[in-house]
Amino acid sequence: MNANDLWWQTLADGPLLLALFDAGDRLQQANAAYRLAWGLGAGDAPDWAGMVAAAQQAGVGPVDLPERRSRIGQRSYEQAWRDGRRLWWVEQRTPDGGLAVTGVDISALARPRPLTGRLLPPQAGLELLQALLADPRAWPLSVATLAVGADPAAVLARIRGEDGCMRLQDGRLLVMLPSTGPAQAVALGRRLGAVELTEAVWGESAPVLLARV
Repeated sequence: MNANDLWWQTLADGPLLLALFDAGDRLQQANAAYRLAWGLGAGDAPDWAGMVAAAQQAGVGPVDLPERRSRIGQRSYEQAWRDGRRLWWVEQRTPDGGLAVTGVDISALARPRPLTGRLLPPQAGLELLQALLADPRAWPLSVATLAVGADPAAVLARIRGEDGCMRLQDGRLLVMLPSTGPAQAVALGRRLGAVELTEAVWGESAPVLLARV
């Protein structure tokens, strides 16, 4: 393997989301991270409109419908993703009219934390959880799960200023406890009336963590 092979393999297997579309906006090449984000199989080569429609139907991809593809030479923008990530995209037109796309996860960048007393809806809570999972300053990280009948007002009155509280799809409440190891989480869990405590694992995504609670 020469240096160029190693460089391309690093890009193909790395965390950057990379794709190349032809002049007709049909996918030509994409690495594993890009295909996973859009729910594409290894051999799938849809056009842009079909890819967006399929992602919406499958419940993956961006939260909001992406803008129509621009014909300008280059543009960049931030996008909220359904899995809780925030991605920064750079799109650049190639000499033959195609489009080279690069995406990077910026979830760990400093973002306003929710104020104590605010109950986050599922998508906003997912984004905060993903930001905490990607931020080394938030570790160790634990989450406390409360029963469906838990009183949100009572819970919000007991959480710390740095904690976040969201409602899960099944109606339970989830309190995110940054900079909180297992022993401290147990004490906080008792105070909150938690029915379950879960310690986050470095490298896992928000959906993976929520699947364990």
